[in-house]
Amino acid sequence: MSLESFIGFESGEGMSESAFEAFKEKMKTAAAQIAAIKKEEKKQKKKEEDLLKLLLKFIQTSQNKTLTLLIARALEQNIPSNFILAVILLGNIEIQQEIGSFLLPHELKVEENNSNTTALTFFGEDQTLPLKQRIELDNWLKGIVFQADENPHKLIKHAYFYPKGSKDKKIKKALIELVQYVVEDYIGPQNKKYEGFAKFVLKGILKKTEEKLKERNLID
Repeated sequence: MSLESFIGFESGEGMSESAFEAFKEKMKTAAAQIAAIKKEEKKQKKKEEDLLKLLLKFIQTSQNKTLTLLIARALEQNIPSNFILAVILLGNIEIQQEIGSFLLPHELKVEENNSNTTALTFFGEDQTLPLKQRIELDNWLKGIVFQADENPHKLIKHAYFYPKGSKDKKIKKALIELVQYVVEDYIGPQNKKYEGFAKFVLKGILKKTEEKLKERNLID
């Protein structure tokens, strides 16, 4: 097949100089778009590799063996490194200092006077949890939501499992336990709602991530 017929011109008629120039411009634009996509994919891959290195370094050096075990289990389930890191940021000074600003988008400012928060919604009037902590929890959740949208396909693919004989998907236990532990370690053992809170926030975050993908027509 000739170039002319491939782009819609009859082989007998040939291509005018103006049409050929227009065609070259289209090809140039397409090539630039492809190059930009490849560059972004390469950048994203490098970012994932860098975050994984930081996560593995933390596992090797941290004295918190329970947390490192839970992180390892989440990695075994192919949960994205950026999502795991966003989860363990809460109350973890070492990780906050090294990568906190890298994970949390600049546009998400700490909200000191916001009374309409996810943490407030869940814990309600529980006076054992100070308002400041609830607000800090909510700002932490915003960072997790942001990271969920950074690598949504991988997160949605690996965050769920299907129990045997069931068509209803469930959030993986490794992910629930990681969030549950981080929140409990941050707040303290006085509150017994941590597992429910972990399931509550993960369900909301994953649902929102799936909805965004569907809006972009990227999943069924």
